Amino acid sequence: MPNSVLVVAGETSGERHAAGLIRELRRRLPAGEWDFFGSGGPAMSAEGVDLLLDVSKLAAIGPIAAMAHAGSYLRLFRRIQREAVAREARLAILVDFPDFNLPLAGRLKKAGIPVCYFISPQVWAWRRSRVKQIARYVDLMLVIFPFEEGFYREQGVEAFYIGNPTAARLRQGGAVTAADESGSTVALLPGSRKKEVDLILPVMLDAGRYLSERMKVRFLLQKAPSIQLKHLAGIVEQWKRRVNLKLDLDICSEGSEKILAQVDCAMVKSGTSTLEAMILEVPFAMVYRLSWLSWVVLKPFVRTDTYCLANLVAGETVVPEFVQWNATGPAIGRFLERILTRPQEAARLRTRLRTATEALGVTDAYARGAERIFGKFLDKVKQDEN
Repeated sequence: MPNSVLVVAGETSGERHAAGLIRELRRRLPAGEWDFFGSGGPAMSAEGVDLLLDVSKLAAIGPIAAMAHAGSYLRLFRRIQREAVAREARLAILVDFPDFNLPLAGRLKKAGIPVCYFISPQVWAWRRSRVKQIARYVDLMLVIFPFEEGFYREQGVEAFYIGNPTAARLRQGGAVTAADESGSTVALLPGSRKKEVDLILPVMLDAGRYLSERMKVRFLLQKAPSIQLKHLAGIVEQWKRRVNLKLDLDICSEGSEKILAQVDCAMVKSGTSTLEAMILEVPFAMVYRLSWLSWVVLKPFVRTDTYCLANLVAGETVVPEFVQWNATGPAIGRFLERILTRPQEAARLRTRLRTATEALGVTDAYARGAERIFGKFLDKVKQDEN
């Protein structure tokens, strides 16, 4: 029977990164002697992973929304444990998704299965007590932001910065396309989860109204693959009826990096897209909102005033963060108006974004991660078999 590796991802971005890591591991493993199984989506399936569940349809935002899928997550949790023991997994690679993966790490560790965690939970930002779980259950932590390595090592966790896959991909891709000089263009990136789009997109449209009342501007609204066009268009139409205003707006299904390459500035939901905007040197405002109940539940556990990855990487506030009650159309609009009407201010911001990006380097994170996994786990498996 082939040696088995369990890989558990719970969201679209995580499963894409998991697929990249699996691809590099397969290049180093003897053909036919290892198989991969776990949870993920189409990118992992394309790399030959035996999926116990396609989790791409279970993505939720906040603890209240996540409860709608509690039964599916619980069944998956139990099945993963059974399969890991039945297939005698030699290693578990857990990718982000901490509310599911950290409890799972404890169960796997008790079953004698080594645990590698790829893409750290943001314990440095909130629920820092989870570091104790990580120190007990995780044998190797592979992080994608430089500041995370030192944080974990101070807590007694074996951690390595392996590079940032988003930075390596975008910086090696060459120069970005310049925005259309015939007029101002602004990107709206409201996220890839239905609930967050419902909460964040209307605020972005309010900011678009503020700009449209003061200048000629065109908007590009990204439709993430997980969001139906009908749903996105419905939010826009409902907003238009409420404010009685028509924006010059196009809904685009292109990837966020392609949309960002066409604009002068952007409104970006907190998350990976802020990193893309930073790397592409696109001035942007970070926007984030939860339901009021989720915000009340989560706020006491937050240990940071910074929610933007670009600012965390820079170690200072480079771009403004409009969060919860402070996320209003006029506030966001005023910032973007300055960027669009003051070229020198926009140029200074691009320079600061470039400086922050340089801290990430261009290392192939998947290749470096595979090397660390071999050195820590898989070389030992070979030695045991010999």
